[in-house]
Amino acid sequence: MKYCIVLFNQRKIMRKIICLLVLITAHYLVSAQCEKRYKLKTERIVTINSDGSEGEEMPFTADISISKDSIRIVATLPDGNIAEIKGKHTETVCKMNADYTEGTIEYKTEAEMSRTGETRPMRMVFTMEAKDGKLKLFGVPEEQGEKICFFIKEKEEVK
Repeated sequence: MKYCIVLFNQRKIMRKIICLLVLITAHYLVSAQCEKRYKLKTERIVTINSDGSEGEEMPFTADISISKDSIRIVATLPDGNIAEIKGKHTETVCKMNADYTEGTIEYKTEAEMSRTGETRPMRMVFTMEAKDGKLKLFGVPEEQGEKICFFIKEKEEVK
């Protein structure tokens, strides 16, 4: 009888260990998809109004490099000058599928903006959103709250 109880307890422990391993593996697989690096090219860039509708179209283009650790946005302005936002992510919340066609990834970022020789630090929240295979990147400076949407026309995974 005592042997049966010990055997039963060992099976419970083994089940718990197996469940724990399954959870760890699932977590790794889910977070691994958000560790991809992409180069993104914009189709258009617009402001987003407080009601969620599209606002003014921005008269510039941007190339975006984004990874699990950082972001870099290089915008070519109408006058030919370059503006750059780059920074390191401090927090990432991933709810994206493996091929980046459905879901979201939210990045909180310690960034800096450089333009015409001036650089200023800024905290930003970037949200990559994929819906029906279309990709958008929203950027919101924490202190301003003005939301910008980058409509993505091309994405290239960087190995």
